[in-house]
Amino acid sequence: MNSPDHEPPEGPSQADQDGFAAFERGDYRTAGELWAASAEAGSAWAQLGMGILYADGLGLEADAERARGYWEQAAAQGLSDASFNLGVMAEKADPADTEAARLWYGHAAEAGHVVAQNNLAVLLQNAGDEAAATEAVQWWKRAAEHGDTDALNSLGVAHQQGSGCARDRAAAAEYYARAAEAGHRDAAFNLALALEQGDGMATDMTGAAHWYRAAAEAGHPQAQANLGVLLERGLGVTQDESAAAAWYLASARQGLAPAQYNMGIVLAEGRGVEADLPGAWVWFARAADQGHKPAAEARDYVHQQLTPEQRRDAEARKAETSR
Repeated sequence: MNSPDHEPPEGPSQADQDGFAAFERGDYRTAGELWAASAEAGSAWAQLGMGILYADGLGLEADAERARGYWEQAAAQGLSDASFNLGVMAEKADPADTEAARLWYGHAAEAGHVVAQNNLAVLLQNAGDEAAATEAVQWWKRAAEHGDTDALNSLGVAHQQGSGCARDRAAAAEYYARAAEAGHRDAAFNLALALEQGDGMATDMTGAAHWYRAAAEAGHPQAQANLGVLLERGLGVTQDESAAAAWYLASARQGLAPAQYNMGIVLAEGRGVEADLPGAWVWFARAADQGHKPAAEARDYVHQQLTPEQRRDAEARKAETSR
């Protein structure tokens, strides 16, 4: 396996640029025709493009080995995108070749490829030893210097847990805040949780509700459930049982068992919505299927309250939503 041994290549030629333009508009056959000769002549950019076409089977038959070959040629010329792609290929192989992935991500990361820095850090963190965790933090810091939100959030987690660095919950909260303000939904959830629990910062239920909402609107299921709780109880926000039910439902539909349980309670008691005992049974049953014990008890209790017709209706609705 060759490694890059010199500076990155010059920018793409006009033919290479025309190939990328064709690629962007979905004309993969033209892209391949433009890149093929250029790649043969040694253009790293054309080799990168040909590798993409072969890897994804765009405009020609998919061929992972030919893709690898093109990317290795481009990587040997110092093209970090090619090294990154080789890292992804190695990581996604079956079985995954973690050693090769770390090597290729390392080449790209050293060249300043931010996503490679992030991916390399994740691999190092997953290695499970302290030395690797420490190195992971250093790569996340390099990616964070470019404003990478995944890296900022990961630095927050590392500092909160004391993994690869000294435990520092205040620093963790600062990293979460930087990523959350840039739109990172997991960081928004982590920041909201820190604000709610006073972890590394003063307890601030209004701030917690704000960031739970940001994460919830981005589709984070636990944030949706937590926002529902705050709305139901009027913590940090005006109490609104109807809005709480809507967020419980959004989370429940994503499969979060506690939210399914809460949705069951909402429907059983008519909190902010019209009471629906068969519907309550459905959500209790779905949560119980995931091992949620209180939901299993509620499911069995509600089942006893249903008429035979309601039981048939509830079971049919559960079967329908399970498809």
